[in-house]
Amino acid sequence: MPETWFTPATARRALPQLQQAAETLHRLFTEMESRRPLGALSDRRVDPLYFTMLDRLLRGLERLERAGLRVDDLRHGLLDFPALRGGRPVLLCWRVGDPSLDSWREPGNRQTRMPVDEADPWEPPPGRRDSMC
Repeated sequence: MPETWFTPATARRALPQLQQAAETLHRLFTEMESRRPLGALSDRRVDPLYFTMLDRLLRGLERLERAGLRVDDLRHGLLDFPALRGGRPVLLCWRVGDPSLDSWREPGNRQTRMPVDEADPWEPPPGRRDSMC
């Protein structure tokens, strides 16, 4: 179980502080794709900038994870905020470029996203800390 739980309201409050980092990581990942080594047996020299970019990427991922987020897919800029809906763990979803956080999904189901309904019971479990990003 995660240490940090979000509700739609707390995730939306945290998003502006994390959005720029997520956008930067998404761009960085995309640029790294063009520079990545072809394989372990390739004779092609690896661009030294690739390793600098990799270090920045790893530090950025750590920042998002410390804030309680899960990076679902850097290629598509997908982030998940752990949440409880009706007492069950779910993931609130946001994608780079989206104006707001407005969907959620079940863990393990990357295909089906449901719209956030503010009337649903979105509460962190007792005894756990809520995100204070």
